Amino acid sequence: MNKRTRISTAVAAAFLAASAQLAFAVDEVEPNDALGSAQQLVVGTDGQVVIQAAVGVTDPAETAIPDVDYYSFEASAGDAVTLDIDGGMKTMGATGRHVDTKITLYKPDGEILVENDDSPTIDEGSASIGGERDARIDAPPVALPVDGRYTVAVSGVGRFPNGSYSLIISGITPPQRMQYVNIDIKPGDRNEVTRLNPKQKRDVPIALLSRKATPTSPAFNPLDAKVDSITFGRGGEEKSLVRCLKHHIDVNRDGMPDLVCLFDVPSANFEEDDVAGKLKGETKSGWRFEAVGKLKVKAPEYKNKDRDRPYWHQHGRDDDRHGDKRHGHDRDDDKRHGGGR
Repeated sequence: MNKRTRISTAVAAAFLAASAQLAFAVDEVEPNDALGSAQQLVVGTDGQVVIQAAVGVTDPAETAIPDVDYYSFEASAGDAVTLDIDGGMKTMGATGRHVDTKITLYKPDGEILVENDDSPTIDEGSASIGGERDARIDAPPVALPVDGRYTVAVSGVGRFPNGSYSLIISGITPPQRMQYVNIDIKPGDRNEVTRLNPKQKRDVPIALLSRKATPTSPAFNPLDAKVDSITFGRGGEEKSLVRCLKHHIDVNRDGMPDLVCLFDVPSANFEEDDVAGKLKGETKSGWRFEAVGKLKVKAPEYKNKDRDRPYWHQHGRDDDRHGDKRHGHDRDDDKRHGGGR
């Protein structure tokens, strides 16, 4: 088998029993055989990432080839990082090719910070015989000196220079995980740019749209949003949320439910001629999300100011007071039936 050059079609999630925190597992992606072409890693919310990889070839019948694997990750000064190779040296009866690994950790400036060849003890995940050849740096963990992008090199040495292995990097301060998602301001408005009156004493509806996972982005389920974290307005931090509708609607007809929320327009602090509205929030699973919607902020010049609102979601304060007979989404109904989300 030649060295793997593909990444998993989806990032595999591994849950640690003790913490139930999300770790990322990825396949090695070539070319990553130099400091300048190191594979950039994504760290899980538990500060860990697991890489399934191989130095050179894995078929015992093939001739070993020179190879070094490089991986990089962002970390903070003071992070106590551990590096652990598992499965390089195979257990008795395994058909895979052994690899005797060496780990080198480089600082952001390219200088070697620490390296290890053989481990003093055999840890869980390594073979009981020969497992000390699985390189490991964890006693003590490495205290990183500066903020920046660090690089790990894995190579094969001695009699066993090629073979498959797992690399576990732990102890990294996880970055704030962010998704950029889609919203629909005034769903049903057929205009390309939504018109908004910054002075209107009404609530503007906005749909947070669901999204399926792709190889380059995770799925987004707006029903997982922490409703009280959602903000919307000129800068995106404005606490203008009134409520979210308890009836979930498939606004864009993609077969997935979307979350429609109502926002107080004056509290959004828009100014005349603004061209975008920003929405921010956080999911129950710890992701931050942001979205931008096109707007044309302009006070209407005509007397009938309801003309700039699509008929099916007129959720203004007057509508809430008198009741929307078509859809029943008024505040009094929500109070009688337990409120929104």
